[in-house]
Amino acid sequence: MDRSTRYYSDEINDDFSGVVRNTVTIDHTYVYRPKNIIWNAAAILVYRLAEPLAWLFLKIVFDFRIVNRRVLKQAGREGYFLYANHTQIPGDGLMPSMITFPRRCGVVVHADNVSLPGTQNVMKMLGAIPLPNQISGMRNFTAYMEKLLGWSWCIVFYPEAHIWPYYTGIRNFKADSFRFPVTYEKKTFCFTVTYQKKRWSKKPRITAYVDGPFLPDSSLPRKEAIQDLRNRIYETMVERSKNSNYEYIAYRHASEKLNGN
Repeated sequence: MDRSTRYYSDEINDDFSGVVRNTVTIDHTYVYRPKNIIWNAAAILVYRLAEPLAWLFLKIVFDFRIVNRRVLKQAGREGYFLYANHTQIPGDGLMPSMITFPRRCGVVVHADNVSLPGTQNVMKMLGAIPLPNQISGMRNFTAYMEKLLGWSWCIVFYPEAHIWPYYTGIRNFKADSFRFPVTYEKKTFCFTVTYQKKRWSKKPRITAYVDGPFLPDSSLPRKEAIQDLRNRIYETMVERSKNSNYEYIAYRHASEKLNGN
């Protein structure tokens, strides 16, 4: 893909993923993890076999590097939450397992990610946790998260929600997903994907910076504690994003296009 300019009008809701699918329904009937022993054994095998392949892909294509991963040791043996900026297909599905290794992680995704016929089981085995698109599915969703936290997994959120490939900034994002660390009183971390110019390739290098832990402020009322956690992580990611030095795809507000800029 050559460098190009993309224009947006809504920083929170515009999406540049290019994915169009017949989205499956994620409600109270959706099975996040079958109880079948054979399925669960296969899930462990698929996940572990995918890890070296993911690492190889990221190293070859992006010369992928992780900075400050040691801070994750502060999670101890407890499950924890991890937040990141949303700028890669399929990289955003691969990087978390590299960052949290050897800890297994589940990535909260849009229902589109489990809507491709014939791939739903594989996506589940790789850790995809589709967000309910029906209110009736929320109890099922939170129960599954509780189970994973009890198994000491890491749960990953991309609070920007929509993918902007190669975007070098941090978009404004809502505080909704930060209610979970507050509810479960879990340590929270973030990683920020940044882009650097490579000498012999148009594709940039990816360096991911890990930060934390961020603890919910128990002295605040619940709503304020959620917003406070969101703000601290947002500010940290904004600061880390300054390590990007190469804009492979430029994003400009639609008003600039209308004004001829």
